[in-house]
Amino acid sequence: MGNQRTEPSANVCLISLGCPKNQVDSEMLSASLLEEGFSFVSDPAQADVILLTTCSFIQEAVQESLDILEELSGYRREGSCRCLIVAGCLVQRYGKDLCRRLPDVDLFLGTEVIEGAGRILARHLRGQSKQSFFRSSALLRPSDAPPLYEGRQALAPWAYVKIAEGCSNACSYCTLPQIRGPLRSRPPDEVVREAAHLARQGVEEINLIAQDVTAYGKDRAPDRSGSLAALLAELEQVQGVQWIRLLYCHPAHLDEDTIARIGQSEKICPYVDLPIQHVSRSILKAMARPYDEQRLRGLIEGMRSLCPDIALRTTLMVGFPGETERDMEQLLSFVQEIRFDHLGVFCYSPEEGTAAFSREESVSDSEKWDRCDRVMALQAEISESILQGFLGTSQEVLIEGPHEEDALRLKARTRYQAPEVDGCVILPRATPRGPGMARARIVRARTYDLEAEFLPDSPLA
Repeated sequence: MGNQRTEPSANVCLISLGCPKNQVDSEMLSASLLEEGFSFVSDPAQADVILLTTCSFIQEAVQESLDILEELSGYRREGSCRCLIVAGCLVQRYGKDLCRRLPDVDLFLGTEVIEGAGRILARHLRGQSKQSFFRSSALLRPSDAPPLYEGRQALAPWAYVKIAEGCSNACSYCTLPQIRGPLRSRPPDEVVREAAHLARQGVEEINLIAQDVTAYGKDRAPDRSGSLAALLAELEQVQGVQWIRLLYCHPAHLDEDTIARIGQSEKICPYVDLPIQHVSRSILKAMARPYDEQRLRGLIEGMRSLCPDIALRTTLMVGFPGETERDMEQLLSFVQEIRFDHLGVFCYSPEEGTAAFSREESVSDSEKWDRCDRVMALQAEISESILQGFLGTSQEVLIEGPHEEDALRLKARTRYQAPEVDGCVILPRATPRGPGMARARIVRARTYDLEAEFLPDSPLA
């Protein structure tokens, strides 16, 4: 598959919105396009093709996608862009109705056609296809072609690895099952090979993602041979990978085997992302989340018993229909007592097609935001207090590169901080410098970030 398939001027600008799952999709899209001979530019004004991967989890994300598409449509109308593509969740959720709503868009690619994206675009530019909408498998790569992930290019010393697609949990507020379909776990040997491919490119941290990583294997193996714990055991053997991190662990599915594996491992970070959403029994029941506050307490106590230094991240939702001030106080009390290391909160958004959509909203938008602010004000105090405990300690850190807000500093993370969603470690810029592991002493604690200095034995000092 050489460059002769496409015109030399076919430069692509790829813009990615949304969650880490979307980021992985975008990297796979890039691999598919590179395979067909396309090249990439960062400036949409210089692009022949503009490709936007979208999120549609909640209406705020839908509107962001539509607003950016409106901006990008200007390049198409001016003629500098020959082909405007919208890909991902927006296409999967709203289907062919988008063709009418977005007349400036040339191609619509759903989440299931990533493998064929390069071939679809090449055929379109050569005038060999008039079809504009692709939501199910079409023009896939030949069966004897190497796996698409082998064309994935590492962009940093860390990477996301998607271990499953879809979700079968059916939470009452969530659109993901209708967008991404039911749970479909990847074969463990395929996941391990992708991790090894990334490690050969210099990736030292693998972050496992899915709509629910703790559901991994439940659709494939009736025994424990295909479980998350078994997959972790295999990933620990991958040479070059120093850290393995678990994101999106459903509280109802996190089992003792996985927790024990975390506690015993030198490679698996003592870190669990546990999105609990709420603790009120009535709200959890209405959300179709099959656990209660007692189960959460037992789970967290068990994790901290097996792994005393474990860092816990959670996600909360406020303003769900029926949420009372008493429910809110119960949630705040739980957060105050448990003291999560990291916490995110978002306001309930009524989404058409979900079970909760028919529920009458009982919390105003202003009250939702007020409740959100109350949670985050409390978490700011907790976070700063927890980070104070790191002062004077020596930590292994993964340096990502220059800090985005200060060119004279480096951005790094401890094993207790996940990329993009948590705080970071800020270091003085060193020479020679570059991404990779180093040792540092923590010298200052901010609300969410740490400041540190290199230790004398650090390879980057």
